[in-house]
Amino acid sequence: MTSATTTSELKARIGPALGRVPSGVFIVTVLHSGKKDGMMASWIAQAGFEPPSIVVAVNKSRPIMEALKVGDRFGVNVLSKRNMDIFKSFAKPHHDADTDAKFEGIALLDKVSDAPVFQEAVSYMVATVKSVTDASDHVLVVGEIVDGELLNGGDEPMVHLRKDGFQY
Repeated sequence: MTSATTTSELKARIGPALGRVPSGVFIVTVLHSGKKDGMMASWIAQAGFEPPSIVVAVNKSRPIMEALKVGDRFGVNVLSKRNMDIFKSFAKPHHDADTDAKFEGIALLDKVSDAPVFQEAVSYMVATVKSVTDASDHVLVVGEIVDGELLNGGDEPMVHLRKDGFQY
């Protein structure tokens, strides 16, 4: 590709291939200005061993970006097929001021204070933002893991495949 804009012919050819890159299904959570917020994420990967770190791709237009600055803390909840109630609560974008509403009826772990963590998730990690890097229409948030636990190890993490790599 020589231009910043992908042609429709190229999109039609590479979209299905890109969409078949498997990803997990995660809920990224934050506490910001005394309110809980969260978003569904698919593009998360381990980024290092020592210190343990992860990278999360976030659309630049997401309101949660206000809480993902260097030094901020965020949580990553790994979902399984058993977590469809959580999935449904975060599947649609919430643009209202009451971001806490997304969490209604979902049991949270009390022992974690840096970010909301779901009791029924497969596992969770809490990370400190180390860097935020531009990546086209998304940013890559690199976080150093400071806490985490396997909660429901018998559950298999949910896997997401898309038909078109140019759409969620």
